[in-house]
Amino acid sequence: MEQTNPSNNTPDSLLPEALAIVEPLIAWLIRSGVGYNEFATALKPVFLAQAQQELLKRNQKPTDSALSLLSGLHRKDVRASREAASRTMAQVQANGSAWGKPSMANQVATRWLSLESATDALPISGDSNSFEALARSVSKDVHPRTVLQELVRLGLAQEDNGYVHLLRDAFVPDASHKEAKELFAGSAADHLQAGVHNLCAPSADDNTPTPRKFLEQSVFAAGLSPESVQQLNLLANTLWAHVLEQVVQAATPLCEKDANYPEPQRFRLGVFSFAAPEFKKTSDNAQP
Repeated sequence: MEQTNPSNNTPDSLLPEALAIVEPLIAWLIRSGVGYNEFATALKPVFLAQAQQELLKRNQKPTDSALSLLSGLHRKDVRASREAASRTMAQVQANGSAWGKPSMANQVATRWLSLESATDALPISGDSNSFEALARSVSKDVHPRTVLQELVRLGLAQEDNGYVHLLRDAFVPDASHKEAKELFAGSAADHLQAGVHNLCAPSADDNTPTPRKFLEQSVFAAGLSPESVQQLNLLANTLWAHVLEQVVQAATPLCEKDANYPEPQRFRLGVFSFAAPEFKKTSDNAQP
């Protein structure tokens, strides 16, 4: 006789949606040698910390009983994980802010791509239209030669006969670099934050001002051939190049104007594309 978990079958259960979201994450963990027990142990302080924050939002006292009930953790785990929860969330939030901010090399490459007169090659030195001038327009605190060495290390540029060549095809990060994992984590986390905010924001009937909604949209097409997918992927990359140019041109003077703002915020605009075979239901997996 098959046993089911009643909590999975409630109308408001988010487990089906959550499982769809974490499936690629689980695949990444397994490919990286992280198993269930290690991941489950690491999740305990995260669940506890989020439960603490939720109780504070509700103006409720974060007692062991309340935290156990809300997080689903045993009371002994709540007592054992309180200190770890604070450390974990502090580290998670610090990582999120750090990983959300591109490195100096990435900022220079992005500025390069956004230039109206952008070319794939710049002389290393010069007064205006040079790599040194470009690097100094982003920051005067890091020497242009240091930035160039980092771009070359990341595979984003090549140096040849006094010129720097931007490798546009290399802007999907090399998975062998630690920076690629951090950039992906920061981008994916912010994407989820936007969606969760939009789903959990109070309604206009709560006697509160209409909450701000973040942009979180996508376009979906099905029944395509691989050739059609490739055509759409090329279009997506072309459109993103235009978006990148306009957003960076708008963001650059705003960043300069707000350089000393006492309570700064971060902003991210992301675009992704993905293609995979369609899942076709059969009599064995059809839902009743």
